[in-house]
Amino acid sequence: MAPNSTHLCLVFTIFLSVFALSPSPTIAVISRAPFPAASSKLVAQLCNGESILNRRFCLKALSNPQAAAAKDANQLTKVVMKLAVSNAQATLDVINEMVKKPGSTQSLKALQTCLDVYKYAIQSFGMIFNELSEDPMTANYDVTVVGPEADNCERALTTARIHAPRISAGNRFLHYYSSMGGEITASVEMGANDN
Repeated sequence: MAPNSTHLCLVFTIFLSVFALSPSPTIAVISRAPFPAASSKLVAQLCNGESILNRRFCLKALSNPQAAAAKDANQLTKVVMKLAVSNAQATLDVINEMVKKPGSTQSLKALQTCLDVYKYAIQSFGMIFNELSEDPMTANYDVTVVGPEADNCERALTTARIHAPRISAGNRFLHYYSSMGGEITASVEMGANDN
């Protein structure tokens, strides 16, 4: 018995609905590896730090070979900032796609605010590692101000009544990575002051 076209159409529609409604894997650029059995001491110290906003996110994001192999806070900072840049870039790509679609002036203004926030985040996260060796206090300040910038994007979306779950998730991740960067750069800063 050959399937009829109505049956095929129904199956195809269900498949597309499930695919379209499933969360995007590109928004959270974190390791897909299971939690490490023997997490590195540095990762554990970082993720248990006072300023970490989401410990589970921190542990999951850093459950990768690069983080486990980090021998000091400087190496772990590099891993964290690379992940932060990847996440911010993924969200920036989503925003760029939304800007291309027709929308109201208010919507475009809100999306422009988010574009500015994410360009700033990528630039800030990208320079932290180099700044860290020159001036740990400045690196710490620069990484911690990124999180509150995400609030500007979220407020703009809310004001323009834009429902964009992928951007909102990206805003949460900016906060998480900012807190992780703040925690680790503070430890490097304290270590520099001890010398």
